[in-house]
Amino acid sequence: MSQTTVVSAAQGASPVLAKTDLFVLLGLAAMLGLCYWKTIVFTANIVVNSDDMAHGLFAPLICGYILWQDRDVVFRLGGKGNFWAIPLLVVAALLGIVTALGGSTTLNRVALILSLFGVFLLIGGWQAAKKAAFPVGLLFFTFPIPAVLYGEITQPLQIIASVLSERSLEALGYTVFREGNVIQLPGHTLSVAEACSGLRSLITLAFFTIVYAYFFETKLWRHIVLAIFTIPAAMLLNVARVTITGVLVQISPVYTHGTYHDVLGWTCFIVAFGLVLAFHRGLSFFTQSHATPNPA
Repeated sequence: MSQTTVVSAAQGASPVLAKTDLFVLLGLAAMLGLCYWKTIVFTANIVVNSDDMAHGLFAPLICGYILWQDRDVVFRLGGKGNFWAIPLLVVAALLGIVTALGGSTTLNRVALILSLFGVFLLIGGWQAAKKAAFPVGLLFFTFPIPAVLYGEITQPLQIIASVLSERSLEALGYTVFREGNVIQLPGHTLSVAEACSGLRSLITLAFFTIVYAYFFETKLWRHIVLAIFTIPAAMLLNVARVTITGVLVQISPVYTHGTYHDVLGWTCFIVAFGLVLAFHRGLSFFTQSHATPNPA
């Protein structure tokens, strides 16, 4: 009888502890939400309304999914918190206050992410913080590139795309004259605008490649190699997109606007991601074949 009572008491204690944990976690989430509400709403508006931030819609969803998968570690309380969470949260709070007063939205978002990391360090120690580091880090992809840097990055990418597209069109037999990022074709002018620089596709491709590597690759160095490979893959497919646009404008300008333009952009992105998958398979096969010892 006593053994049954002890078991029942133990089973009854678990839900109470779970409720306590839930209340603590909800309280911490509410505090973060109150402190950074304006930042969260402002960032959400940018992600939803900007054509450059399509990948940003997936970042919080994938972050939440990974955290939920590891909930036994990242959301479990039990005295495992680390002391360094306190100074980290203090630094994040000070950064949030200063950047809010100074109007720096980018650094204010950094303060939010530091606060999130500090909360996981506080409730679960280094084990929880390590598990949460990657999904929380994905939230950096909700950041738009600061306007100060945007032009500095897109301008060289525009020129590279323009030069390579010019050479591709010439190789196809077209008469081409290029001046800066403007390509002159017989009867038509093709301008490689900032939106066509390839930066958008590069960031989006990098995001999905990093997520893919997290789920399907175990070696860190391959993660890094795949992330680096997105640069030439995105640039190559952007040049292909501009070149195809140049060919289509010779057929009919209608094919370079609206739905046709969007379909071409997404098709090139899918092909670029396919290149990443093919490169990953080739990299895995090459490294495994060289790692297998030859029979004597």
